[in-house]
Amino acid sequence: MIEVKELTKTYKVGSDVIKAVDHVDLEVGKGEFISILGHSGSGKTTLLSLMGGLTRPDSGTVRIDGTDIWAISDDELSDLRNRKINFIYQFSSLVPTLNVIENVLLPTAFSRDRDEGYYDFAMELLDLVGIREKEHSYPAQLSGGQQRRAAIARAFINRPEIILADEPTGDLDEETEAEIMALFRRMNEEKGITFVIVTHSSDLASQTKKRYRMSNGVLKEAE
Repeated sequence: MIEVKELTKTYKVGSDVIKAVDHVDLEVGKGEFISILGHSGSGKTTLLSLMGGLTRPDSGTVRIDGTDIWAISDDELSDLRNRKINFIYQFSSLVPTLNVIENVLLPTAFSRDRDEGYYDFAMELLDLVGIREKEHSYPAQLSGGQQRRAAIARAFINRPEIILADEPTGDLDEETEAEIMALFRRMNEEKGITFVIVTHSSDLASQTKKRYRMSNGVLKEAE
């Protein structure tokens, strides 16, 4: 479902050239549940951004279902992301002027099928993440964990085939982290959603079915 070949991304910092992603190869099959483990600055977040079509590589290819995402137009790439991919970021990034249900429904504003029962599905998602009673609350009225749960519900609203998650439980307590990972496994097993999770936590990585390790831009399968 995701095929990465010889992917490279460099950044210039002063007179230094930093290889954030260094000739990475990776194949992720449909329905896989994988993690990429690495410390801060290892390149894992840059790799996720390249895979999701948010950052253009210096060289190499990313194919989603056989489509080279950097060989199509910006409009076609936006449509592909909207149909197939969603992101869960390290921070919840909720819109402060929208309440919870409005935040969850926000991605449907860009969907061609926005009239197909999205409200009911949004409420179902809020129930799944345990904050259904907060549908009319605003982000400032929620705890950090509740904000993260709302952001996770939003990530599933367009029924994506792929979830790319960057430190999805980074600011959550152990109990909430366990609940969120259980939800991810359920969505993976019942809905067939493909998950790629980047994290610095070896405990979280141990809960995925396949693990990779990234260091200095180089990706290797973990033992």
